[in-house]
Amino acid sequence: MLIVLLGVICNFIIYLAFGSLIIMPFKKRREGAACPLMLSVVTGFFFYYFVFFFVCVPPMQYYRPLSMLTGIWVPVVAVLVLLSAVLNGKQWIKWFKSALAYIGRNPAVTVLMALLLMIQVVLVSYTYNFTLDAAYYVANVATSVETNMMNVYDPFTGAWQDHYEMRYFFATYSMQDSVVCQLTGIPALIWTKSVMAITIILLTNMVYIMIARELIVYKNGRKAGVDADADDRKNGVGVASDDRKEIMGNPELATVIMAAIMFVVNLTFITIYTSSLFLMTRTYEGKAIVGNLAVMTLFYLFIRMNDESINVRPWLITFIVCFGAATISSSANMLLPVELTVLFIPMIVRKKKWNMLLKYAACVVPGIVFSLVFVLYVKGYFVLYTFPK
Repeated sequence: MLIVLLGVICNFIIYLAFGSLIIMPFKKRREGAACPLMLSVVTGFFFYYFVFFFVCVPPMQYYRPLSMLTGIWVPVVAVLVLLSAVLNGKQWIKWFKSALAYIGRNPAVTVLMALLLMIQVVLVSYTYNFTLDAAYYVANVATSVETNMMNVYDPFTGAWQDHYEMRYFFATYSMQDSVVCQLTGIPALIWTKSVMAITIILLTNMVYIMIARELIVYKNGRKAGVDADADDRKNGVGVASDDRKEIMGNPELATVIMAAIMFVVNLTFITIYTSSLFLMTRTYEGKAIVGNLAVMTLFYLFIRMNDESINVRPWLITFIVCFGAATISSSANMLLPVELTVLFIPMIVRKKKWNMLLKYAACVVPGIVFSLVFVLYVKGYFVLYTFPK
């Protein structure tokens, strides 16, 4: 339990550091310009895997050992976390102070949300999953650590594969788990099934909270007359910003209620191959992350851009989410471009902001490129061997 707790905490610290590098402006800093704490962490998650992809693919392609990747990746993470701490450390302190102040002002709501999250954490930690896909994720990490190679041996049989399977080659999510397990000595089952499952369920609920606060708590300041909390506006906690106003009598309780409703929906909507099924029983799998965390994060960004209430590089964050999700599961290659098209094309046409079309196109490019590469591989146009040639 201590390993799991420390693993989750370390994950969130790293995600906060990575996310702060994206959303915090390097120039012209001013009070109130900071992006929310939760969005920083969620963005950092996808940016972490975005960067890891470019570090992981070259050694894997040239048949290099996992230990080489570990030796490269650890200094990269250390440098980026240190850089972010130097640039954004003061803002982190403000965020955490404001978060503590929020807890002090809303103890009952905080306890209710903590209990709701704890129930989900226990459920996803103790779920007994015996599917082939679940076995593949865990076995792939364990096999990579034991053989000190990456995607070279079949996790089900242990047999050597003479070429890389493109379905998994670009989905480097499991290789990051392998790096952590090799570095720390944590067993693959504990890291994947417990640490990452808890991390994903907490991140997903953070997105639910952000969406709830957008839909329930805040609207554009020009349409409401009650100022949002001063600490929130100053420090960027929650989803408040300079021009956003509180419009409900007890908005925090309403947010908890919406999060609880989402939990009930996910718990009861477990038929075959639904996002709820993956979230509650197969939480650490790539499809669960794409179908829940990535999809909902894009929906949150769409809400903010639709009412023009976000001013911290929204399209850059959208691109990072799309690219980062594609490196977690190949399912993102089709799902996210479709979501982007359904949400953002009507918004662009309605607002007549045609310059956004190029930004939209940039966000769908990763999925299209990865899909095209996979099709060419299936049709036999190229192959990447698992041995030097």
